[in-house]
Amino acid sequence: MKRICFFAGSKSAFNILFDTLNFGWMLQEDFELDLVTTKPDELEPLAEFFEMHGSSFSSTRVGEARALARYLDRNQPDVLVNVVEPSIHGTTVGVLASRHNLPFVYRYSGDLFDLYRVSHGWRKPAQFALNNVLGRFALSTGDSYMALGPTGKMRLINHGAPPSDIGVLPPPINENRFDAIEEPDLSVPNDRKVILYAGRRSRIKGMNDLNTAIPEILKRRDDLQFVFVGSHGIDPDIPSRFQDHVTMVGRVPLGGMPSYFSAADLLVLPTYNEGLPRVVTEALCAGTPVVARDVADIASATENTFDTIDEFINMVVSFENLPLDNATPFTRSALRDDYLEFFSQF
Repeated sequence: MKRICFFAGSKSAFNILFDTLNFGWMLQEDFELDLVTTKPDELEPLAEFFEMHGSSFSSTRVGEARALARYLDRNQPDVLVNVVEPSIHGTTVGVLASRHNLPFVYRYSGDLFDLYRVSHGWRKPAQFALNNVLGRFALSTGDSYMALGPTGKMRLINHGAPPSDIGVLPPPINENRFDAIEEPDLSVPNDRKVILYAGRRSRIKGMNDLNTAIPEILKRRDDLQFVFVGSHGIDPDIPSRFQDHVTMVGRVPLGGMPSYFSAADLLVLPTYNEGLPRVVTEALCAGTPVVARDVADIASATENTFDTIDEFINMVVSFENLPLDNATPFTRSALRDDYLEFFSQF
């Protein structure tokens, strides 16, 4: 049985956990699976599908590279894959894969080639150097490529990847997480509809636009409650007369988001840079429509996209008229055969 090694290094965010967990669910019957991580305790659920390696190394850039090097000195997988960080992890995995004469699958896990365009100040040249200089080198070491959608595939082609070597493989969603969900206690008045924002709150994620849009929306509809889930970032800055229409939930325990998606009447995502965000496809799995900015591969999951703040405001005000997009193509059950076919080439 062929062996696939996934490399997560020192990264253990919830999206990494759930993506990799679903990779394991889809692939474990046909492949032997290894995971190199310096944080096995934080990724403990993955032990159901993966043999874990790298626990004795520090969670630094040097430590995670040493963990992969030690793994390759002792094991001979048939292919190596970076889970995230295509520029940094891609370089680490690509160089070590070449040294050991192993195929490397470069996973383009976010729209990083375009991140510098929406960055400001010193971050703009820094992001360009990281993702478009180092990132292009990492790309050049790949043998095959995973894109999250058609835009990701186009980015890879534009940066030199052969089209025939690219597989479009969206992040898989476990649809069973949305069965038998209990409603969260949001303390929202019964006569108000819940407009949910989930994730890190930053300028790149569209918080400035939300600060502009929320008062304009509430002037036209006072039956809406904006609920923010997530503990990181800047707080909404809106006039005091509208503050009773904003609920700050804070951090939600791992695995707790399905209940919030189900309780919401609409998910909003005004982000300026994404790949194919899990919050979009999980909201759709929960039966909740989405309004999101038309960036990267978001339009492959929902037709409810916007480009301007005015469009966003109008869509939220009349959100009951928006269609609910079909989440089935993004479930792990639907994607399993595509993943198996892609990895069967090695």
